[in-house]
Amino acid sequence: MTVLDVRKLVLLREVGARGSIAAAAQALNYTRSAVSQQLSALESETGTALLDRGSKRAELTAAGRLLVAHADKIVSQLEAAEAQLLARDGEIGGELRVGVPLHEGPALLVPALNRLRADHPQLRITLHGVAPDEGRQTVRLGRLDAVLAAGYPQVPEPRVPGLYEEEVLSDRIRLIVAPDHPLARREHPCRLEELAGEQWLLDRTSRLGRLALHACAGAGFVPDIVSDIGDMQAVFGLVSLGWGVALVPDLVPSRPGLPVARVTPDGPELTRRITLVVREGAVRSPQVAALLPAVREAAAELTERQDAADQRG
Repeated sequence: MTVLDVRKLVLLREVGARGSIAAAAQALNYTRSAVSQQLSALESETGTALLDRGSKRAELTAAGRLLVAHADKIVSQLEAAEAQLLARDGEIGGELRVGVPLHEGPALLVPALNRLRADHPQLRITLHGVAPDEGRQTVRLGRLDAVLAAGYPQVPEPRVPGLYEEEVLSDRIRLIVAPDHPLARREHPCRLEELAGEQWLLDRTSRLGRLALHACAGAGFVPDIVSDIGDMQAVFGLVSLGWGVALVPDLVPSRPGLPVARVTPDGPELTRRITLVVREGAVRSPQVAALLPAVREAAAELTERQDAADQRG
């Protein structure tokens, strides 16, 4: 009986996630030929094709996807075993690599990580910027240990295998308009269809953009999109200058010197779920076990500050 090499399975998983042998080789600091040779050897061992080499992307075959599903479970079990061994020592050290989304991420994560670093001085914590749509896969593939990620209940995404997600807070999504916009002085919620004739700023490819399209469709209109810029700080600047309107989460801070008015839309509440994402096998590791309660506490404090600000406003 041939025992499959876990390292080759991890290579196959990386190629499937990256979409090309070259990208997988770069991510793993291997040469492209080394990855190709390992995958060819794995195909010889299994006696079946694992990659569709006829396509432009390195698409996995059905057999390749089956092996990757098992690779996810094997890696998770190995990591869980390592976590249990580390937990026996009682000390929290090593390195914790945390992905932080730009703009609103530091306000939630940094207070929690400062507390964690003070309580466990032997623990080295490093921060890494991540794009909104890449965090989960980066954790799954082992590049990061934890990341803050966003989800929108109205436009659900497929679950990424091998991950544990814990919701730490729910973030309301509202309209932002220029300070001199007629809605800026409205004291009660507006109906979204009132903005059918407005020019909109939204990125169709982002989750938030898809949520905006979904909400507008529910209100009976297709938005006139005049900017597909996805950077939230750029969106705030453009809205402040009167370029259009946008839907943004409350936790994304406004730009200093570029004021906007936040307007609550009537109807079903639009929300963003902020979750802390770690690998299933690492949930009981000392580092992650200490991180989770610290983030919960910081999220509760941030929510209290947000509620107090809403009451003052």
